Parts: sequence; structure tokens; C-alpha cells
Amino acid sequence: MIDSTTANPLEGPGKGKAFFDRAKAVANTGNFDYAIDMYIEGLNREPFNMDEHQALRETGFKRKLAGAKAGFGLLGPKPPYKGKSPKEAMLNAEWILAKDVGNRSAMMTMTRNAAILGLPELVMWIGIMARENNRTDKYPKLDIYTELAEIFEKAGEFDEASKCIQAAIQLRPNDMGLHSRAKDLAAQETLKKGKYEKGEDFKESIKNREETKELLEQENLNRSMEYRVKILNQAKADYEKNTREVQVIAKYAKALRDMDDEEHENIAIDMLTNAYAETKVYRFKVDLGDIKIKQYKRNLRMLKDAVSADPKDAETAKQYQHLHRELMQFELGEFRERAENFPTDMAIRYEFGARLFSTGHYDEAIAALQEAQNSPKHRVEALHYLGRAFMAQKMVPEALDTFRRSIDEYDLSATGDRKARELHYWYGIALQENGSTTEAIDIFSKIVRWDIAYKDARQRLNDLRANNPT
Repeated sequence: MIDSTTANPLEGPGKGKAFFDRAKAVANTGNFDYAIDMYIEGLNREPFNMDEHQALRETGFKRKLAGAKAGFGLLGPKPPYKGKSPKEAMLNAEWILAKDVGNRSAMMTMTRNAAILGLPELVMWIGIMARENNRTDKYPKLDIYTELAEIFEKAGEFDEASKCIQAAIQLRPNDMGLHSRAKDLAAQETLKKGKYEKGEDFKESIKNREETKELLEQENLNRSMEYRVKILNQAKADYEKNTREVQVIAKYAKALRDMDDEEHENIAIDMLTNAYAETKVYRFKVDLGDIKIKQYKRNLRMLKDAVSADPKDAETAKQYQHLHRELMQFELGEFRERAENFPTDMAIRYEFGARLFSTGHYDEAIAALQEAQNSPKHRVEALHYLGRAFMAQKMVPEALDTFRRSIDEYDLSATGDRKARELHYWYGIALQENGSTTEAIDIFSKIVRWDIAYKDARQRLNDLRANNPT
């Protein structure tokens, strides 16, 4: 979290007052652009000042009502800072938002960086604004809802995160992953409320957490099963009345999948196979593939647990490896076909590219991932896999540039979270392969400072220093 008592003499409570006063004065004369610049300068010194964030937002609306356009020109906006730090990136986005009050991209950039800076009030204010902006847009984006949910969840705002996931479910009602997220968030919100209602202190909360969670999960399981059976019976009755209606078939298939057992899934497989043969609606083919992938993964988990329980069981380990290869090939075929049927869907293109990479089809993977990097949701992951595909083809300079871009594109790259460590790790390997020893040492040193046990980063760092003493 930003420390308002920082030693930086230009930042802290009251440090932005002169700029805020000037902003209000010039705004009253109608000079809104200059007022916006002054607010940004003030917020650079007091990024935690919510009153002034809101005052800047109001100034942006007044500017729009006065008839002013965004006015960014052919070369796009020229914000006040270089944007190298999270604070600068946040303020640049806020500057853009003040001049283009409905800019979703700017809202999201503000939210991401406010989260990095540890400004919870600002995260809630701008994050909720971004969610509502997305909801009322003619073309709401699923990835905005899911990203906001993740940010809210990390901030402990489970109810707001749940609202984002519920909105995402409206866009993709058959996505079981979203339904599972919704249940998890509801459970976390219940635990959070229970803690506050009981007036527990932190230690007491930790002590009772596991017991409470176990009871809650059991209660939710019973309610969920009763609800799922009810929905299944209703969907089945509708289906038996009309076996060719697309929406009725889809609803019944979803109800069968939601039972989460192989018996009902197999009924769904038979029904969807027949429905696709009769109607040629490709949606049924996709649902069919998703169920089979789910079954593959369930069986893989069972085999993996068996191997963990008895590592000496060579036959079970062999079965696990065989089934894993079978799943990879099945997924590759599925996403190849989906990419052919939905050539402009970059999310599918990313999934296809990832499977191509995993199965060693590096040239094809490079082509698919170069397209997939245009997907805002998957850009970072697409660049990461693209860099690794270049590495596999011994194209080290291309890999270096691509890994560097993946880090630049990831808003949380400076935090050292799981994804940041992975991105830096492969960048370090590419630097090492390129003979850029000093830079590789810097990268592996950064990883070790984040997590000394991360993969073989410590060993690589020691080897590089031993072979290149300064």
C-alpha cells in the first residue's frame, strides 16, 4: 500500500493542494483541459485522495457537456507521464478517462494499477465504474468481468467479485468454470460475513476457519444437489416435448453436465451427438467436446492421485502418461476444428496455439499465437507461448523480443506473482542462451528475491556468477 508518510518530499497529504486549488479555479472559467492537467499533477502527489479523484471525474463530465471532444489526434493520446511505474500508468489512464469519460480501457488500466499501488477505495470506485460501463455497453466483454472479479477477490471484496462473475455468466451461461467461481465467491463472502458478525479477532477467525468452511461446503453441496436435480427434471421434461429445439437441447445438456458425474455426462454425449447429426448446429459439437475433455481430466486426476499414493506403481504411471498424451491429441483436434469454424475468435485461436505448442507443432503454433496476441484477454499468455515456440526453433533474438513484450504487457509484472515469475524465468533463459550474461544475472536475481525456491532460478544464478566473476 502507498505510504502517505513517504520520504519523498513531493508526495503526501496536502502536497497536492496548490494544484487542486488551481484546478478548481481554472475549471470555473471553462478551461477544463488545463484543470485536468492540474488535477493530475495534484494526484501525482496525493494518489490516495479520493475527493480529488471524484472532482477530476466531475470536471471530465463538465468538459464533455461543454461540447469538447477527446481530441487525441491521429497519433493517439499523449499523456503526461512515461508510464514506467504503476502510479504513472494509473495517472495516464485517469488523464485519458477525464477527456474520454466512457473509455473502458482507461478504466481497466486505472483499476489494475490502483490495485498494485494498494489503494482499495480507488479500486472499488473505478472498478465498479468499469463493471457498470461494460454492462451497459452494446458489446460487453467477458474478459473485463473476469479480470475485475479477480481484482475484487484479491482485495477481499467477494460480493463485488461475485457480481462480476454473475454478469459474465449472462454472457456465457454454459461455462461451468464461471459457475464454479460463483460458488467459491459466495462461500468466501459467507465466511467473511460470519467473521464480522461474530466479532472475531484475526486469530480466532483463523482458528475456526477450517471448521466453518467444512460445514459451509457440506451445506452448499446439499442445496446445490437438490437444486441441480430440480433443474435437470424440468429440462428433461421440456426436451421430451421438443427434441429438436436448439435452446431446449442446450438447456438439457447443461443440466446433465451440471450433475458432474459420468452417468449423466454420457447421456448428454449421446443426446448431443444425435442433435449435431440432425441439426448441424456446431454449438452442440463444441459442448460435446467440452464434456469429453472434462471426463479426460477427471480420469487423469484419479490416476495422478493413484501415482502419488504409490509412486512405485509403474503400470499406473504408464496409464497416466498414455491418457495425458491422448488428452493432448484430443484437445488439439478439437481446437483445430473450432479455429476453422470460428476464424475470427482470438480466444479460440489462443487455445489452439497453446495446444500446438504443447504437442510440439512449433511452426503452426507460432502462426496461431501471432494472431492470438491480438486478444486482450490472452495477449500476455499468447506472447509467452510464442516466445517459447521461438526458443524451441532456436530463434533466440525473436524469443528475446517476444518475452520482453510479454513482461511489458503484464500489468502485474513488477509484483513477483506466479505469472510474473514465469514470464521473467523464460526471459532469463533466453538472455542466457543469447549470451547476455549480465542481463540474465539481473533477471534471475530478481526472481530469487521474489521466491528463492522458484524452479532452478537460484542454481542458474549461482552458475552464471561462478562462470562470470565480476
